[in-house]
Amino acid sequence: MLGQMLLLMRGKLIGWLTTWNLTTFLAVWGAVVATANALWSIRKDLRDKIKVKVSAQLGRIGFREDDGQPYLANPGLSIAGLDDKLYVAVSVTNVGKRPMRWQGWGGKYKTPVNGGGSFVVNARFLPRKLEEQEHLVEWTDLDLQFVQGNVKRLMAWDAAGNEWAVPRKDMKKLAKDIKKYADVR
Repeated sequence: MLGQMLLLMRGKLIGWLTTWNLTTFLAVWGAVVATANALWSIRKDLRDKIKVKVSAQLGRIGFREDDGQPYLANPGLSIAGLDDKLYVAVSVTNVGKRPMRWQGWGGKYKTPVNGGGSFVVNARFLPRKLEEQEHLVEWTDLDLQFVQGNVKRLMAWDAAGNEWAVPRKDMKKLAKDIKKYADVR
């Protein structure tokens, strides 16, 4: 039955195609091209949004001799001029085609501290507009909540209210490095 229906439809389609003239062909061709163009534009518009990569790590801060700019070094390295204190650094990279304005960063606690379930870090270089492929690193002192493992999540946000969390993989590595370098027992 299905085969007969397909044969009938095929016959009607072939009959319809044989009646086409140049005007009909161009009308159908124009409709197909316009539909493809509209679908492509919709797809492009839906994909054209801010894309950000966020990561976190533990490190020590040093300052370059030539221009005094700060840099983050692995806490296990012994480089002259590195601070003895440990810092938690969050790096935000704009991997999209649209600029974004990094407004702030902070996190959430596993168990509330002083009645609050989250915290905001006092940023040094924020707010800052990040153009395409630009990145910025912000850092804060390694405090007791990090050492005790009470920080559940770190995140960054922009001026529009979008939030991006540090991946779990980075959070696990951060906790492992804290246990290794912060002399936690």
